[in-house]
Amino acid sequence: MLAVGVLLTAVPSGYLADRYGMKKCVIASVLPTILFAVIIFSTRNFYWLCFGRVLTGAAAGAVSVLGPMYLCEISDVTLRGTLNSLFECLIFVGIFFVSVCGAYVNYITLTLILGALAFILGAIFLFMPENPTYLMSLKKYSEAGDVLVFYRGDNINVDELLKEIQEGMDEKSKKRGSVKKALMSKGVLRGLIACVGLTIFQQLSGVDAFVVYAVQIFQTAGTTIDAYRSAMIIAAVQVVSAVIAIFIVEKARRRLLLFISTIGSCLALVFMGSYFHMKELEISFNGLNFVPIVSFTIFSLSFALGLGPVLWLLNGELFSHEIKGVANGITITSAWICMFIVLKTFPITMVDLGPHYTFYFFSMCMVACVIFIKFFVPETKGKTLEEIQKELNP
Repeated sequence: MLAVGVLLTAVPSGYLADRYGMKKCVIASVLPTILFAVIIFSTRNFYWLCFGRVLTGAAAGAVSVLGPMYLCEISDVTLRGTLNSLFECLIFVGIFFVSVCGAYVNYITLTLILGALAFILGAIFLFMPENPTYLMSLKKYSEAGDVLVFYRGDNINVDELLKEIQEGMDEKSKKRGSVKKALMSKGVLRGLIACVGLTIFQQLSGVDAFVVYAVQIFQTAGTTIDAYRSAMIIAAVQVVSAVIAIFIVEKARRRLLLFISTIGSCLALVFMGSYFHMKELEISFNGLNFVPIVSFTIFSLSFALGLGPVLWLLNGELFSHEIKGVANGITITSAWICMFIVLKTFPITMVDLGPHYTFYFFSMCMVACVIFIKFFVPETKGKTLEEIQKELNP
């Protein structure tokens, strides 16, 4: 149900942001979550609950597209990576928050808490400025300049930045109505291959399956630490890892971070698979029970360094203004479709193939991801959005 909701909003969100402004769309995106909280509080009807899940998916799909777009537009090139890493960090903060609350409150209370947080976000955004591109489309050049100063400080060349935005809008205006043609251009195809490919491999690392089924995995592993506490520990490690990534992502090349992240994730998955393999063969020795939580810690650290934040960053960097909304929608839609497949098949493979082969499969996917990064993911560090487009369209 969650994935269905995402499919409804991921692709059109970029178009709606261009037409009505990023601020209005972000405010609108919190309404489904608030409505879901009202539904959960008011009824226990199965079909209404399913509809509520669709609503939360719609909110997630919209924010997943609008967030990276907004950050890339308002941030300076030197801070773009850091801010997009913060976006990923806050996702992990949300996961940790839900993990902790879920252990102590029922789902009705938890949903009401999340609805309240969504309301607070919407209320805060009422006082935030609109994005510069939208303001310029309304001929409000002075306000657009004020917004750039608000976000980037006084030490910027406002006229030069406004000129760059105007050039991007002029180019977009020339290509308006030819989205299909733009999607088939060499530069956009290269960007889509990189982002959609990384999206698929991100899900084939098993990251979301590990979040959703963390308690069951630790119960199957038979660790000495309580399964619920283990899940909370891993969620906390993900937050810490994402915070570390914020300070690293702008100091290293994107591709290097992806290589390190993928190789580290692969090794952690091999360790996890080996643990379950030895468990099935009834091989044991002192300290073996700590392998699952150590492996998941290594995986979380590795994932947060590259596969997590860099994908969001590339989503905002690899596409020109006229196609960014649609392209990001395609990437997000691909992510949720792949997530749906992985989440549905994970418990089946854990039973039919065994945990060890399941984790071995994820590790082999990471090997394939290293090859994919080598040949299909361009380097974008330290380059303006215009420079990136020139390289993608030689």
